[in-house]
Order: sequence, then C-alpha cells, then structure tokens
Amino acid sequence: MKSIFTLLSLLVLINYESLSAQQITAPGGAKFLVEAGGEFGGEEILTVYFEEGGDQKMRAGQGGYAAVGGEFHFKDLKSFMLRGTVGFKYVTTAADNANIRLTRFPINLLGYYKINEDFRLGAGLTTHQLIRFKGDGFVPDADLSSGLGGRLEFGWRWVALTYTAINYKNEFDYSFSAHSIGVAFSFTFPQN
Repeated sequence: MKSIFTLLSLLVLINYESLSAQQITAPGGAKFLVEAGGEFGGEEILTVYFEEGGDQKMRAGQGGYAAVGGEFHFKDLKSFMLRGTVGFKYVTTAADNANIRLTRFPINLLGYYKINEDFRLGAGLTTHQLIRFKGDGFVPDADLSSGLGGRLEFGWRWVALTYTAINYKNEFDYSFSAHSIGVAFSFTFPQN
C-alpha cells in the first residue's frame, strides 16, 4: 500500500511541476486536483450513549475527507476526462472523554463525461485502504479491509453529489456496507 501511495504522489507532483512551467492552452493535459467533502451512510458500527442523555450512531460510510490527485484531459476527446485521488477520511464521536474514531485512505479513479463546461457525470472505481477503528479503551480496536467498490458523481463546476458503494470486512470475514452519499468540493490548478 505504501508503494502505491508513493507512486501516486510522485506522479501527481511530476505532473504538477511540468504544468507549472507552462500554461495549458490546447485541450489535453493534466492538472493538480484538491478535493474535500463529507459523506453519510453505511451500516451502524457503534452507538455511543452519553451520560447527560442522548446517543450518537457511528456508521461505516460516514466521515469528512480531504484528497489530492490529478485531472487528465484528452486532446482528441474533449467531452471526457479522468480524475484520480488519494485521500484521508475521518469520523469521530462527540464524546468529551473518548476519542473513538474510524479512519481510512480512499483511492478513487473515475472517468467523466462533460455534458458542457459546467456539468459532468462521473463513474469509476474506489478502494479504501488502512481502515482502522479505534475504540479508545471503551470498545476493542479493529483493522478492516475493503475490496473494489464503485463511485458515481454528478458535478456542477466545483461541487458534486457523490455515491460510493463499497463493503468493509472485519478479521472474522464478516462483510458490512460502507455505502455512502455525499457532497464533494474540488479545485484544479492551473485554472485554465
């Protein structure tokens, strides 16, 4: 996993360095991509009950994330583009006396059809790596895994609605849903 992350990071940096030296004037080329968002859904993995009353459910698909990657345009296929990202996704509970959390590293590769300059539809593959649940002494820690999943996006300029379909497995090979819907905000550099 470290070698994949290192390779993707290197490719992004190499592409960004070559782009910063020259402006893209013709269709085709690559841009540096920064993305952040929030996702909700998936099976419940834990319910935290608070001393003052109330509770909070932690779900496998929920969390906020930040990602970096690249956006690749094709010179001869102006209506299509590719985006690849590596990110960090995190969710925690609101408990004051515990730091119960779920972390993972989503890797996404999506192809897009550009409806026009503002709207796009995307579909592709995702995998989540190094999935860690930390119970902070209240519940047992767990390392989880995922296979390949699917991801869909409908975007307008810098904002997109997302749907991710992926399952996690625990050490006992029990599979559960980490499917989620969300909102993503993305920016590319250079702008033109």
